[in-house]
Amino acid sequence: MPAYFKALVYLVAALTAGALVAPPVFWAGQHLAAAGFSDWLAGFPFHRVLSRCLQISLLVLLWPALRWIGLRRPSDLGFQKNPVGFRDMITGLLLAAGCVVLLSAASLLAGFSVWREDPNITGLGRIFLTAGFVSVIEEVVFRGVILGICLWSLSARTSVFASSLLFAVVHFIKPAKTRLPAEAVQWSSGLSEIFSFAGSLPSVAVLAFGLASLFVAGWVLGQSAVRTRSLWLPIGLHAGLILGVQTKNLFLKPSVADATGHLPWVGPSLVSGSVPTGLFALAGIILAGWLAHLYLQHVFRSAVPRPV
Repeated sequence: MPAYFKALVYLVAALTAGALVAPPVFWAGQHLAAAGFSDWLAGFPFHRVLSRCLQISLLVLLWPALRWIGLRRPSDLGFQKNPVGFRDMITGLLLAAGCVVLLSAASLLAGFSVWREDPNITGLGRIFLTAGFVSVIEEVVFRGVILGICLWSLSARTSVFASSLLFAVVHFIKPAKTRLPAEAVQWSSGLSEIFSFAGSLPSVAVLAFGLASLFVAGWVLGQSAVRTRSLWLPIGLHAGLILGVQTKNLFLKPSVADATGHLPWVGPSLVSGSVPTGLFALAGIILAGWLAHLYLQHVFRSAVPRPV
């Protein structure tokens, strides 16, 4: 069985396992809340529990999947020890978050966004946790495993293209945000939510911009992984994009009731508010990629010794 096919089997198995585990996890949370252990658990809707179970399943099944594919160490995927890895991560985070702040300011000045009257500052902690958790998991899976396996048999450019396309499409195979009543959750509810993802897709225009944003982001992250032979820089860039976009959503809102009213310039944020849409969003991601390119060309190369 080819390695890339095994990787696809891993993705299907992880999604299926997460969908099957989500109902009992949801029921356990409801029982704990009813017993008075935590009212916080009762506030988690099933679709959010399902999303977290899918992410954890991807992480838990990653190691046995790598063993099955035949990978024993990161170097098998072409990765090397990065002596400036932490600096790469912080640089990527600052570059990406800074570009989002810059484009958010432009959106505000252009009248596409306005300040929220009562921003929920307590949401900042959740945003930081989400940025760290999601960026690590997705970079390990998409740039670490998927991209690494593609590099075994494809050119670097084709590998980055294929992994970026998969990265964009998979983000829309997710449960709908409809709040399923607790009493309606059954063993098959997780699978049903995944298979009904088409009903939760946005309009064609918004979907096209969302796919474009994810694909370009995947390309930037993939190129960063290939050029540094590590995941530190893409993790930082990824975390910076999520942190910047979700923080922007916390303090700013569209200046019109319909968030699609400013397209093609600015559109609604998709995928739990982490994926911006519109030409402003694409400009911000491209700018972050260009700055990362300059960093790799003028700073990273001089800091990391290369083999002769």
